[in-house]
Amino acid sequence: MNDSTDVPEINTWDGMIDWLVDSFTDKPTGLVIDLGPSGYVVPRDYDEDDDESPVVCAQVHVLADGVLMVRRSRTVLGRLRLDTHAVEGLELDRWFFDGHFDDCTEGYLFTRDVVLAADACVSWFRDSPDAPPLDELGCEYEFPDTLPIGTWPPA
Repeated sequence: MNDSTDVPEINTWDGMIDWLVDSFTDKPTGLVIDLGPSGYVVPRDYDEDDDESPVVCAQVHVLADGVLMVRRSRTVLGRLRLDTHAVEGLELDRWFFDGHFDDCTEGYLFTRDVVLAADACVSWFRDSPDAPPLDELGCEYEFPDTLPIGTWPPA
């Protein structure tokens, strides 16, 4: 995982929760934040079915109306291409383990509670024996692109 942000020095899991709460608050719909081993690069020939060594990862996707989707996995999480960011009909604050996302081995959650989302990510790394230690975690942000609405016809 390549680092694409300036991350402050974080020495405790509680400090990581605080930083993530700040990172998840008031962000644009469509933002994706990936957490995992710092410096990890997915091999070109990566096949999650053949890989025996786990890559403990978490991903947060900002949906509409302040809802965050947290996904946790022992395989590299792909970039979702959602057909909508609308949240009507989603059940909030419940873990799902239904296999809806085939790359998401450890479940997913929809929530408006940024502290819950941050704690779900931190506890995954803190409590998983295969996870990298705190000082070896990396973070990557991918901001959504904006369509050029209102630019046609030219003046």
